[in-house]
Amino acid sequence: MNKNLIHILTCLTSILFFSSQLLAQDFTLEITIENQPDNLITLGEVKGDKFTPIDSAQAENNVVRFTFPGNTHTGVYRLILGQTLVAKVMNEAPQQLDLIFNGENIILKTDFNAPEDRLQVILSEENRVWHEFKRREILFREELNTLEKEVDYYSGKNSSEKLAASIENYNRLQKRRDEFITEITDKNNQLLASRMILLFREPFLDGYLSPELRKKIFQTEYLKNKNFANDTLIYSQVYTDIIFSYLVSFNQKNYTPVQRENEYKKAVDIILPATNQNPKVYEFILDYLIHGFEVLQMGNVLSYIGENYAETVCKTDEKTTLERKLLSYKMSPGTSVPDFTLNDINGDPVTLSEVQKEKTLLLFWASWCPHCNEMIPYIKSWIKQQNTPVETVAISLDTSAEEWKNAIANLKTGAWFNVSDLQEWDGQVATDYNIYATPTLFIIDKNRKIIAMPVTTKDLAGLSL
Repeated sequence: MNKNLIHILTCLTSILFFSSQLLAQDFTLEITIENQPDNLITLGEVKGDKFTPIDSAQAENNVVRFTFPGNTHTGVYRLILGQTLVAKVMNEAPQQLDLIFNGENIILKTDFNAPEDRLQVILSEENRVWHEFKRREILFREELNTLEKEVDYYSGKNSSEKLAASIENYNRLQKRRDEFITEITDKNNQLLASRMILLFREPFLDGYLSPELRKKIFQTEYLKNKNFANDTLIYSQVYTDIIFSYLVSFNQKNYTPVQRENEYKKAVDIILPATNQNPKVYEFILDYLIHGFEVLQMGNVLSYIGENYAETVCKTDEKTTLERKLLSYKMSPGTSVPDFTLNDINGDPVTLSEVQKEKTLLLFWASWCPHCNEMIPYIKSWIKQQNTPVETVAISLDTSAEEWKNAIANLKTGAWFNVSDLQEWDGQVATDYNIYATPTLFIIDKNRKIIAMPVTTKDLAGLSL
């Protein structure tokens, strides 16, 4: 072989080798924590309001180290340091510290008793800029809230001089905050921290306006010109914090439940079009909204989202969990459920339309679902209390026939129709009914129209057939 060719091939091999080594480079996180108790420290990823642990380690001489492999995604990570003595007694949250990882080594120093307040960033431009902003932002927020209260207080008093001074200070501070955001992001525009900070921009709320007008301007302008195109920021709390702050502006203490739901529907109709710049981000925010309204048990808002936004998510060959959630909320009382045929525990086919009565309860459950096993005895008791006979069809999402049959025997479901295709979430019936969680209940009439979809035992207790 030609010597020059051998030399070229050798050079190319070396380049490829070193390139792969560079791409696979690991990064380290080292943090010194004064007064750290003797317990494991957990490192995990942040994704909105969700935290997923990925590693844990013990501090040695107050120093703990973690490694970020070369393929670690950029985003916000959280250190869970442990509980203070007071937190243990009061059952409060542990001490924690959030940090940005963006392909750089990180060296930090702090104190267990005040992780954020006493943080020193020794090495990491991302975290230096981000935590500098967070400290200033806390001060801005506190002062702005105080000045806004002053403005509103003096607006109702016969004190034009004090009112004018408060308004001037309030307006000036808003401009200073905006100038600070511009300055810090312009100076560090290559950083992820800057893209996060830019999302904290807010519309100018002139103190000369009434509180009602300021609120109206905030609701109209807050989400405008915010960039929701960066799916890296899914791995942080920035998007969800912004949406939460916006939703809060639509709530008032004196609202009735119906008024509150109607206001949140208005908010949804502003939030979702404003955040539809990147499908991943859009579906992340949509899922966050759904989860939040599920926690608040706002069924009417969830139905509204299902009716109006189920078609806005990306369609795939198989329904995603998010798509099932949205479509499930379209299955509200008054809509019809599909017919189906599934085999029972003896292998005999059971068709819904042939066994349903005046009132039929459909239960999607599984032997591996602890909430199902807790709820089934309550369902049995509830059925006995009804004035109208209730047929029960229990559709199992098991994959093991043996475990399914054993669970039925243990739960003693009696005359229930127990059916399954043993395909878990992938079964045709589970797909057609948009099942994404167990237990899921439908109460239907003889025309297969939904009467109710109770979620909890409390919901069930409130139903009388």
